[in-house]
Amino acid sequence: MRFLVVVLLTALVAILERGRLSSRLGGVQRTLESPGAPLAFGLVFGAIVWWSWGQVHPYGLLHDELAYVLQAKLFVSGRWTAPAPPMPEFFGQAHVLNDPVVASKYPPGHSLLLAIGQLFGAPALVVAALAVLRGALTFAIARRLTNGAIALGTGMFLLHGQSLYFGASFFSETTTGAMLLVAWYALLRWRDEGGRGWMALVALAVGWCAITRPYSAVLFALPIAFVVLRQIARTRRWRELGVGLAVGTAVLAILPLWSARTTGDWRVSPLAVYMRDYMPFDRPHFGYDPTPPRRTPPPDLAFVNASLDSVQREHTLEAVPKIARERWRFLALQSWFEPVSETGFALLGLVAAPAAALVGAATVLFVFVGYLAHPTWPDWTIYYMETAPVFAFYAVCGFTLVLRALTREHGRTREWTWARGPRATFALLASLVFVLPVIGLEIRFSRRQHLGNANFPRLFAQAVAQLPPRSILFVHHAKTHEGHWSLVTNDADFATARTWIAYDRGDSLNAELLRRVPDRSAFLFDENRKSIDPYQPLGTALSKR
Repeated sequence: MRFLVVVLLTALVAILERGRLSSRLGGVQRTLESPGAPLAFGLVFGAIVWWSWGQVHPYGLLHDELAYVLQAKLFVSGRWTAPAPPMPEFFGQAHVLNDPVVASKYPPGHSLLLAIGQLFGAPALVVAALAVLRGALTFAIARRLTNGAIALGTGMFLLHGQSLYFGASFFSETTTGAMLLVAWYALLRWRDEGGRGWMALVALAVGWCAITRPYSAVLFALPIAFVVLRQIARTRRWRELGVGLAVGTAVLAILPLWSARTTGDWRVSPLAVYMRDYMPFDRPHFGYDPTPPRRTPPPDLAFVNASLDSVQREHTLEAVPKIARERWRFLALQSWFEPVSETGFALLGLVAAPAAALVGAATVLFVFVGYLAHPTWPDWTIYYMETAPVFAFYAVCGFTLVLRALTREHGRTREWTWARGPRATFALLASLVFVLPVIGLEIRFSRRQHLGNANFPRLFAQAVAQLPPRSILFVHHAKTHEGHWSLVTNDADFATARTWIAYDRGDSLNAELLRRVPDRSAFLFDENRKSIDPYQPLGTALSKR
């Protein structure tokens, strides 16, 4: 409703602007078209994303985030893996291998970048830098295709939904989202100017997506490859293509290295091993896969698997239309402030926006259709997060066309210069002022979500930090335990870790683990009572330490 009020107020401004001759936009135009405008916007965007996280030193909360941060810590220590702990079943962690070695199941691209921040004890710095890059490149690409006003609107509309919330997280889409924009920007420059450097950057960015999220990278690469091959066929710049292939191959070579150093076989990836052992169904497919996991999933992962089991049973070819409708509904809610009106604006923008922007539209189509094959919850829209700038861009373009019609500047709709529609541009900038309170509410809501979700894990981490050195904390889950949050985590170096956090598996098994490490004190965390107490398994006579 608030967004509709903004639309109506802007329409009124546009109508009042009819016939007005004014140079009021001169200073604004010079600012938005200046060389430093993309970076300035990116810095503001990154600062907002960081603030919405709600913590100066945020840490991972959900299973995927914890797995990526763990691998970053391993990289900082100069290793791909760590030795497994004794009795690894006590330390089972979702998306982490811990027998015979400890390592994340995920491809290494995202964690390699997080490791840069981990060197300073703050992997979130990399997330902030990626947010700056995402904001700056969104602005730069939109401005190159249209003008600075539309670029500003596109960037501002990213401060919503999944783009804002998951932008402040350790999910790998923060890396692939930034790298996809790098690839698009470099592709535009290469198409207009040529040059081996721009082609190399395209290949580097797409390659980094491939060593981060391989399935998504294939979907991203299809429209880019079409543009590149068509341009090469027309210009015959084969050497530039060769440079791109060489750079891309060099980046992709990290994948077999990752496999060899983790599983011992360059042909067998950690992801494949983990899927076989714990989540055989976790792959694109239709129909129910009854293959049982080879290992017993840890409690948190068992919760996730059970939740996805019902999803998988309904994930059939016959159900694809229903699945598509449900996912699109949630994706639209996460991409636009007001899905109904902005869908109309976006369709209008799709018709009239520059042809070069079709790479983005095609990417949205490929990603949406491609992930229809992957069984997941319909509201889990993070798989599409990288395409958020496309939704924002087309909606702003379509809205601008409506404003041009209202100001009677609707001649050549495919011309996007400031001079082509100054009164509509003024109305658009007015709308961005009107929408600031709406965006402010969105940012504060996202911050409250982050703070609320992190409250209990933060208190738990603070309590663990108070335990004496060389201790083991057994975690006894409450029946109401949130299965998407993991309290039990692996350490990058169990030998030197101050505290081991393990599942409470009953007195008999707990005592066996303690006999393996007699130099560690034992404590028990009872999630029901939110308390940590010294622990001695019943029926044992462990010496007091």
